[in-house]
Amino acid sequence: MSQRFPEPLARFAAASGIDVEPADLAHAWDVAVREVDGDPQECWGARLERAGELTGFRTRRFRSSITDVIRSTEAAVPVLIAVPAEDHSDQNWLCVTRRSGRSLRVESLKGSVKPRWVSHKQFVRLLGASDASAQVEWVRLEPLEHCGGTGSDVRTHHGGHSSHHHGGHSHLSPFSRLIGLIKPERGEIWTVFVYAIGVGILTLATPIAVEALVTTVAMSMMVQQLAILALLLLGCLGIASVLKAMQSYLVEILQRRLFLRVAADLAYRLPRVKTSAFDEQYGPELVNRFFDVLTLQKVGASLLLEGVGLVLQTVIGLGLLAFYHPYLLAFDVVLLGALLYTVFMLGRGGVRSSIMESRVKYEVANQLQELTRAPIAYRVEGGRDLALDRTDVLVRKYLRARTDHFRVVFRQTAFALGFQAIASAALLGLGGWLVMEGQLTLGQLVAAELIVATIAGSFTKLGKQLEGWYDLMAAVDKLGHLVDLPLERHDGEAFHTGRSPLGLSVELLHVGYGYGHGHDILSDVSLTIPAGGKLAVVGPSGSGKSTLSEILYGLRSVSRGRIEIDGVNLRDLSLTRLRESIALVQDVEIIDGTILENVRLGRNSMRSDTIREALESVGLWDELSHLPEGMHTRLSSSGSPLSRGQARRLMLARALAGAPRLLILDEALDRLDLDSRGLVIETLFKTNPAFTLILITHDEEMARLCDRVVVLAEGRATPKKLDAGQPDLGRWLMEMRECRSA
Repeated sequence: MSQRFPEPLARFAAASGIDVEPADLAHAWDVAVREVDGDPQECWGARLERAGELTGFRTRRFRSSITDVIRSTEAAVPVLIAVPAEDHSDQNWLCVTRRSGRSLRVESLKGSVKPRWVSHKQFVRLLGASDASAQVEWVRLEPLEHCGGTGSDVRTHHGGHSSHHHGGHSHLSPFSRLIGLIKPERGEIWTVFVYAIGVGILTLATPIAVEALVTTVAMSMMVQQLAILALLLLGCLGIASVLKAMQSYLVEILQRRLFLRVAADLAYRLPRVKTSAFDEQYGPELVNRFFDVLTLQKVGASLLLEGVGLVLQTVIGLGLLAFYHPYLLAFDVVLLGALLYTVFMLGRGGVRSSIMESRVKYEVANQLQELTRAPIAYRVEGGRDLALDRTDVLVRKYLRARTDHFRVVFRQTAFALGFQAIASAALLGLGGWLVMEGQLTLGQLVAAELIVATIAGSFTKLGKQLEGWYDLMAAVDKLGHLVDLPLERHDGEAFHTGRSPLGLSVELLHVGYGYGHGHDILSDVSLTIPAGGKLAVVGPSGSGKSTLSEILYGLRSVSRGRIEIDGVNLRDLSLTRLRESIALVQDVEIIDGTILENVRLGRNSMRSDTIREALESVGLWDELSHLPEGMHTRLSSSGSPLSRGQARRLMLARALAGAPRLLILDEALDRLDLDSRGLVIETLFKTNPAFTLILITHDEEMARLCDRVVVLAEGRATPKKLDAGQPDLGRWLMEMRECRSA
């Protein structure tokens, strides 16, 4: 691969809507070249993927016919790039940025082809393919953070490294978040505004035509003149209708893209959120805020289609009114003053009260969700009354918040309605007097009345639009709660394994960790585990055993001290690459999918025989084979139709299938029945697996099977001396079988 590759890649990223500095991308590419060894023609895809991780985009490679790709490419959606040549250092990178009908917008990333529109046949010739059915390799670049502008995080690049800084609470205003959210769509939004201006101007054809009609009728208008006037009005209103239809189509596209961007952004962020972010918040309840994207879609569409149109029609109408007479110009000033008073003075506290109402709404939803999350707890004596009492308290709180918010909306609506009546009557009186004084024609009076009727109608709809605006601000604020969740670091060097065929060595040096409430659960933990070693960690509940396992897996960062994996500081390693060599088994985590998908878990290169071996090692293969759909049986998030014990063994199989070099079992064996436990222990100890094992358990007999045992208590790890030494594994397993038979 040519070292000049970052330059065309930077152009491609820019065309894809990805904001990245060329210098950062060049540095990331250098890091990728160092980390991914091999023939450039063979590993260019892996290098591109690694460079994307460091700079904020995701690469997707696929082979497809030119026809299929062209058909699947919609207007102004993902940029595609074809790689037709076998020599990846000299090929011409062609970028498809848009499609319109049967034409494609194509540009060359190396400058050999100027940006232009080409037909399908011309595009096939540019690729050097024989026909449109030829299979070609494609690459798609996608931003990893679609909604970064809505969060309080600040992304900085230093030599290609990126970091996220999140406050514990959001500090961006809802309006600032909204600006960040719509910034990628600013081109289309400006187009909507242009259409709205056109509609507003053309809509004035009605009062102008009426003015001409009234004026000329008094002068005995001829039929031909009337016909021409009607045709002109029809033409203006017809064009306005076409513009409105184009507005509706464009706003619909914006709604789809908004949903896509928010969903894709959260799909990227949520798996990378720091575990500590959920110490005091329930993750699934927070994700309910995603449904506010529907509010963004509906209210945003209403404001773009109706709100913008009302504002522009009002401004244009007032401008036309001012040309009729100076007194009407003064009337315009009064109308504008009333409008500003309604929006800014009477609307004080509207956004704040809407956010409070939305917050309490989610508290009610969380309470109802809790009733299904803990079904047994709420069935005990008094549990049903507790459910009703808690819900009643929250509902009352919601009603108070709703009342406070409606008070703002109601006073704005009432003032707008009252002023509408006053403005209509005042204009009729003022205009009639001007007509009697000969300072205004009858046609101008009728036209002015129509214009004011339109403006007054805008006042009538003002309350609805303002309420929609408040809902929009509250929705953006709620989405900000998700976007503001702090993310794990994604920088760091790649983790190169292979120093020992037995597994990874682990060393903890004076490690401390606290949960922020003034008490350190780990104060001074020092441990050394050689490659291939088997360490058992025991201790009372709450001593920090699970915290220690999460620290080793990179889910939490130590407050002090350091951890070295194979002699490299954990802080310097890429967590993504590190977890390819480490497996952690804690609770049951079943994804909604098939058994095969639950074991493979996106690791598409995993072979079927590897999956079968992992399932056999935990005694699941025969049991799952008897299911009607076998490995393709679909599991719910609760694990059904598997039993709880089978689901726990499936978690072990998932970990073993990845061939980890460090396996951490956090009480994963304690919850298994004797038969299953014996089979798993035989796999972990008797077959001499090529991994280091850290076994967290409350079972002292099981702990004695390990090379060493440490007791974690009072924030420190103390070696435990065993009275009778290490037991014989074969005899231990035989005793377990005898106990099971008895």
